[in-house]
This record gives sequence, structure tokens and C-alpha cells, in this order.
Amino acid sequence: MLNGVHTWSDKYEEAAAAASFSLLRHPQPSLAAYLQRLSKDAEHQSADYYGRGGAVSDFEQQCATLFDKSAALFLPSGTLAQPIALRIYAEQRGIKRVALHPTSHLLLHEEQGIDKLWQLDTLVYGEFSKTADLKSIQTAIAAAGGAQQVAALVYELPMREIGGQLPEWSELVNIAAWLKAQNIALHIDGARIWQCPPYFDKSLAEIAALADSVYVSLYKDLGGIAGAVLLGDADFIDEAKVWARRAGGNLPTMYPFALAAQRGLEDNQQAIYQAVDYARELALGLARLDGVKVNPATPQAAMFHLTLNQPTAKLMQKVAAYTQRTGVLLLPKPRNHAQQNESPHSSSFELSIGRNALAKPVSFWLTHFKALLTSDDATDDLAKTASNQDYQV
Repeated sequence: MLNGVHTWSDKYEEAAAAASFSLLRHPQPSLAAYLQRLSKDAEHQSADYYGRGGAVSDFEQQCATLFDKSAALFLPSGTLAQPIALRIYAEQRGIKRVALHPTSHLLLHEEQGIDKLWQLDTLVYGEFSKTADLKSIQTAIAAAGGAQQVAALVYELPMREIGGQLPEWSELVNIAAWLKAQNIALHIDGARIWQCPPYFDKSLAEIAALADSVYVSLYKDLGGIAGAVLLGDADFIDEAKVWARRAGGNLPTMYPFALAAQRGLEDNQQAIYQAVDYARELALGLARLDGVKVNPATPQAAMFHLTLNQPTAKLMQKVAAYTQRTGVLLLPKPRNHAQQNESPHSSSFELSIGRNALAKPVSFWLTHFKALLTSDDATDDLAKTASNQDYQV
């Protein structure tokens, strides 16, 4: 609320909080119900002490086994986990420069922490709108003075800012092999790596085997409270523990985060795999609607970007009204136009598919999208119809 006036954002948040059905992510129980569930999970667990023992050590071992890495470290956030990895490689090689794709979270969303806090230089490789191939990486590194000038390269799987796009597996294998031959560490930004196995037809362990280290998020797809895990060999993780302490990331205890992550992994991992095929079917249906653009055209992960040919304020007021009328929430808040160089006359969204979407057939969501896009404040007959029936679009 701004100066006593409800903005579209306020109206959207009120409507979203009361929605009966949501297309987005996983079901969110009430805080009380969630904590009661974690309380039951804790009956056979114990607390860690500064990250040692208890639920935290158990979950670290679970992740190390799942990704077939020697060791794992539980950390409060990915914003801490990834710079730690890069600073270790810079120290090991005596080189301050690290290579990042222009869509990297470290460049776009961390207030220049990689430079101002972690004292690392960055080399940008590839183009914003697509995944990087080996040639684009080699070109960027050669222009920077060669492999001896770069300590590590970060490759995000999947690339969130371009709709969850992924490279071909053979290309990723070639990139990993070349970097290894050049003594450049490969770090995977695996914030959403849980979505990758279906497209690659590889296990999490097979994907992680290409990299020296991997970061995974525990709340984006898994639905945990917060937190991240950094994976690598034992010596690397020992060094990471020292850096975590220096940076204030070694909290007295983190067992609630670990319990929530373990619960999220159990509840959601298989659903994420199913959601990849579901996202593809949903995106293909949405692309047939007037004024709708999907990126990528055929999703490769359990997410994609959706651009609607309507200005944001008008569309989001319509979304809020539609959600209030039908109890169906179809869209999150829009993405940033200026950052993505997109038209102010359109609206762009990131759709992350999880168990909420899977609870209904694709036809349910397509019918409601058609109703939303053709609705206005005066006519809502189609919206009412959509609430009660499923139609193919």
C-alpha cells in the first residue's frame, strides 16, 4: 500500500494468499502445520553444534552420496556458497579472475559481492540469450590472455534467466574436458540442478561428476526454509569451512534448515522429475494462445518464461481480480523489464512447475489461462465456467 492506496502488487498479494489452486511450485501448508511436520521428523534427530553432527551432518552425507562427491557443506545461502568456491580456486591457483555467463546470479543479483566483498575479477563469456558452447568459452578466455589468466568457470544448470535452458550433454562434456585440460576449475551453479536429470537422461551424480564443485539450493525446488549445500572433494570442503567461518556463515546451529531440506527432498524430488514433462506439455499449449510467447519454445527443465502481450499494471490487476473470482492463481509477480531489455508494453513471467501444477491436468490450467486473457472487469462468465470444468484449448 502506497500513501493509503492499494497498488496492483498489494491486490495481487492479497488474492494470491487466498487462492485455492496455484500453478506455481509446491503446496505451502500453514506455518503451524509445517512446523508440526518438522517436529515429527525431528523425533529421531538431534541438533548440530556449529554445523557439526546431528541433522546437518546427516543431510550433508545424504547429499554427498546423492551427488557422489567426497564431502558436502551445509551453508545458509547460495550467495555465500558460490563465492566461497570461487575464492578457494583463486587462492589455489594464485589467479583472481573467474569466468561467468552474463546471466549469472553472481553478476545480476548479489550487489557486486564477487568484486567488492570477495575481491575477485570477472570475465564474462557467452551471450545473454543462450547457453554457452565450448567455442564461446574458448574465445572469451583467449581474449582475456589465455587459460593461465582464469582460475575457475561457473556454469549454471539450468540457466534461470533464459527460461531454464540447458546445453546438450555432449557439449557440456566437451566443456568440462577442455577446462580440466587447461587447469581451470569447473563449478556448477546447480541452484535448480534437481530439474536436469530428465533432459540429460543422466543421474545427479553423473552430472556432478563433470565438475570440481557443485552448489545446490534447498528452497527453490525442494521447498525448504532456506539454505544451500556446497559439494566437492574433502580438502575443498575443509577449506570451505574455514571461509564460511570467516564470512559469518558458520551459525551456532542450523538443524531447522536441515530438517526442512530433508523433508523437501523426500516430498518433492520425484515430482520435480515429473514436472519436466508436464512443463513441456503446458508450454506447448500456452504457446497456441493469442498474445503468448514461451521461452524456450520447448522447455528443457521444470520451468520456462512466459511473455504476455499486455502491460504489467493492467494485466496484474486482471490477475488479482481473476484469482479473487475463481480461486485460481496462474501467474507469479512479473520479472524485471529493464534488466531483461523487454518491452514495457508486455509482461514477462517465470513459471516454476511443481506439485501444485501436477495436482490438475494440463487442460485445467490452459482453460483458465484462456479465460484470464479474454476476461475483463465487466464480464466473467468464461472465468466462472473455467472454474467448474476442464477444457482442451
